[in-house]
This record gives sequence, C-alpha cells and structure tokens, in this order.
Amino acid sequence: MKKVLGIVMVLMMVVGLMVPVFGSAESVKGHSSMYVYCANGKRLNVRAEPSQSSDLLFRLENGSKVSILGDAGNGWAKVSNDGREGFVKTTFLQAKKPAGSNFKSFSAKVYSANGKKVNMRVSANVNADRIAQLEDSTAIKVIGATGDWYKIQYANATGYMMKKFVRS
Repeated sequence: MKKVLGIVMVLMMVVGLMVPVFGSAESVKGHSSMYVYCANGKRLNVRAEPSQSSDLLFRLENGSKVSILGDAGNGWAKVSNDGREGFVKTTFLQAKKPAGSNFKSFSAKVYSANGKKVNMRVSANVNADRIAQLEDSTAIKVIGATGDWYKIQYANATGYMMKKFVRS
C-alpha cells in the first residue's frame, strides 16, 4: 500500500510540474494582454474557432502583443491584434515579451524608382507566390525584418517586400 501511495504521489508531482510547462487555459486569466512566444521562432496560427482544425485567419510573429478577450477553455484563448480577432493555444502566450523580439514596427511607403508596381510575396523569396502588386507611394506597415526583406502589412494581408522597395 505504501508503495502504491508513493507512486501516486510521484505521479501527482510530475503532472503538477508539467502544467506550467505545457500551459493551461488558466494561464490567461487575470491578463488583459500577453505576448506570443514560439520557441522555434516561427509564427503562431490564429484560428477562427478554438480548434486546430479550424480555418486559419492569420499568423502572429513571435513577440507580438495580443489583447486577451477571453478564455475559450481547453487550452485556447480568444485574442485580438491590430483589430483582428481569433483563437490561439494558450501554450504560446506568456506575460513577458520574449527576448529577441524587439523589432519596432513602423509606417512606410512603397518605393519604385521606375514607377512599376512592387510585388508583395508570401515569403521572403523572389520566387515565392505573389500576394499583391503595390503602386509606388502605397502606405504599408513594416512589422518585421529578415535579411534583405521586410515583413509588411497592407490592407488585410501580411507578406514580404524587398527592403530596397520600402521608404519610411
């Protein structure tokens, strides 16, 4: 009996230690805002419903600040970011801004020396699919940087544009 009780106690301690590591729906309670944390540096999927099989609405960069709109249960929270709302897994939220996510977004305009439209792409690659072609002087928001590319927002789309075509 003592052996069984000892095993049960050890299992309870292990489970108790795992909850903070893996996160829980309780982690958003008491917070009006939190930050996205993806250990792999990738973007966080924001879904239409609190389910991984739900439609993908948009993605958030590591370090993005989100407003907590509510606890959706089962490890999901309803959040908003820049006027967009959706659901994310609470395991990817934390109270403090993650280290290495200090990019300051800024307003800018598309720059085209020859007057031609500039491509906005789905990834930071000249061969990536084109999301849109933007006119010279179109207002955009720069939300990140990677190599020779800026991550930008235009209308309801997020994509990439070469830095040489962006002026602040």
